[in-house]
Amino acid sequence: MAKWSMEEVLRMALRLELQNYGEYQKGAQEAQIPALKAMFSFLAEEEKGHIKLIRDKMAEFKVKE
Repeated sequence: MAKWSMEEVLRMALRLELQNYGEYQKGAQEAQIPALKAMFSFLAEEEKGHIKLIRDKMAEFKVKE
């Protein structure tokens, strides 16, 4: 079983959320079907909330990006 520090987990989570946000933004821009565009836009907004949450925790625990 892997033993990760809190810092490693927070940095990994932030990296993944940023990647997901970028992919969803790209999907929203490229989608031709309005329902897909809306879904990707919704998911991108959800990721923004996750990114803020993780960055807030990083600040709370003084973890640098």
